[in-house]
Amino acid sequence: MQHTFFSVRFQWLRILCVLTLFLVPPLAGAATLMPSGAPYLSAGAGVFNLVGAVDNGGYNHTPAEFNVEYQSGFRFYGIGYMLGLLANTDGGVDGYGGLYADLALTPHWILTPEAAVSGYSQGNSKNMGSTFLFRLELGLAYQMDNGGRLGLKIAHLSNADIYPRNPGENELLVTYSFPLS
Repeated sequence: MQHTFFSVRFQWLRILCVLTLFLVPPLAGAATLMPSGAPYLSAGAGVFNLVGAVDNGGYNHTPAEFNVEYQSGFRFYGIGYMLGLLANTDGGVDGYGGLYADLALTPHWILTPEAAVSGYSQGNSKNMGSTFLFRLELGLAYQMDNGGRLGLKIAHLSNADIYPRNPGENELLVTYSFPLS
C-alpha cells in the first residue's frame, strides 16, 4: 500500500507545510541559529499513528505514545546531535539518533527541526515494513526564564520507500524540556 505526500491521507500535512511556508519566513528573518549551550532532556506524551496509513494487517489504531530525548549542548555551526526513545501503548518501541538545530524565532520561541535514523520493534503495534526507519520532527517550544521549554512536536516515521511496504506513521506530542546544566 503506497501513500505519497500528495494523497488524501496527507492533506493535513500539506496544509501544515503551506502554513509554515507563509508564517515562518517573516519570523525567520529574525531567527537566530543558536550556538552551543546547555544540553536538554525532553519528555513528551501524545499519539502514535495520528493520521498514518493502514498497514497490510489492517492496523489503524492511535495508541498513546511516550517519548524521552537527549539533545547535546555542543553544536557545530549550530547543529547538534540527539538521542531518543519512544514507546507506545501497543508495545511499539523506537530508538533513534540524529541531528537537530535550535532556531530562536524570538527570545522565547524556539523552532527545532530534527532528522534521525532509528531502530523499530513492532510489538503489537503498527508494522512499519522494516526495523530500520527514518524520523523527521519539527518542534515549537516556549522557553521560560528558567530555561525550561514547553512545546508541541510533530513527527513522521517511515522507511522512506527503501522496502516494498512503507505505511509510515505520524505523531503529535506535547513536550517539556529542561536544561541539564
